[in-house]
Amino acid sequence: MTIEPTYLSRGVENRRSHLINKLKDMGYTQDRVGKRTSDMTLTELEQIFINVEYQYKEKIHP
Repeated sequence: MTIEPTYLSRGVENRRSHLINKLKDMGYTQDRVGKRTSDMTLTELEQIFINVEYQYKEKIHP
Protein backbone atom coordinates (compact mmCIF):
# COMPACT_ATOMS: atom_id res chain seq x y z
CA MET A 1 0.00 0.00 0.00
CA THR A 2 1.89 3.01 -1.29
CA ILE A 3 0.73 6.61 -1.49
CA GLU A 4 1.67 8.26 -4.73
CA PRO A 5 4.08 11.11 -3.92
CA THR A 6 2.42 13.37 -6.47
CA TYR A 7 -0.83 13.56 -4.46
CA LEU A 8 1.03 14.36 -1.26
CA SER A 9 3.29 16.87 -2.99
CA ARG A 10 0.32 18.55 -4.62
CA GLY A 11 -1.46 18.83 -1.28
CA VAL A 12 1.58 20.35 0.40
CA GLU A 13 2.05 22.87 -2.41
CA ASN A 14 -1.65 23.80 -2.35
CA ARG A 15 -1.50 24.42 1.41
CA ARG A 16 1.74 26.43 1.04
CA SER A 17 0.18 28.60 -1.68
CA HIS A 18 -2.92 29.15 0.43
CA LEU A 19 -0.90 30.25 3.46
CA ILE A 20 1.41 32.47 1.37
CA ASN A 21 -1.63 34.25 -0.08
CA LYS A 22 -3.33 34.64 3.30
CA LEU A 23 -0.13 36.03 4.83
CA LYS A 24 0.27 38.42 1.90
CA ASP A 25 -3.30 39.66 2.47
CA MET A 26 -2.31 40.42 6.07
CA GLY A 27 0.79 42.32 4.92
CA TYR A 28 3.37 39.64 5.72
CA THR A 29 5.76 38.73 2.90
CA GLN A 30 9.06 38.06 4.68
CA ASP A 31 10.47 37.49 8.14
CA ARG A 32 12.75 39.80 10.13
CA VAL A 33 15.91 38.44 8.53
CA GLY A 34 14.52 38.81 5.00
CA LYS A 35 13.45 35.24 4.22
CA ARG A 36 10.49 35.44 1.84
CA THR A 37 7.36 33.42 2.49
CA SER A 38 7.74 31.78 -0.92
CA ASP A 39 11.03 30.28 0.31
CA MET A 40 9.59 28.88 3.55
CA THR A 41 8.53 25.33 4.32
CA LEU A 42 4.94 24.43 5.08
CA THR A 43 5.82 24.01 8.75
CA GLU A 44 7.36 27.49 8.92
CA LEU A 45 4.38 29.03 7.14
CA GLU A 46 1.86 27.36 9.43
CA GLN A 47 3.61 28.61 12.58
CA ILE A 48 4.00 32.12 11.18
CA PHE A 49 0.35 32.14 10.09
CA ILE A 50 -0.78 31.27 13.62
CA ASN A 51 1.31 34.11 15.07
CA VAL A 52 0.46 36.71 12.43
CA GLU A 53 -3.25 35.86 12.50
CA TYR A 54 -3.29 36.36 16.28
CA GLN A 55 -1.49 39.72 16.00
CA TYR A 56 -3.73 40.78 13.09
CA LYS A 57 -6.90 39.99 15.06
CA GLU A 58 -5.57 41.83 18.10
CA LYS A 59 -5.08 44.99 16.02
CA ILE A 60 -8.59 44.80 14.59
CA HIS A 61 -10.39 43.83 17.80
CA PRO A 62 -8.30 45.00 20.76
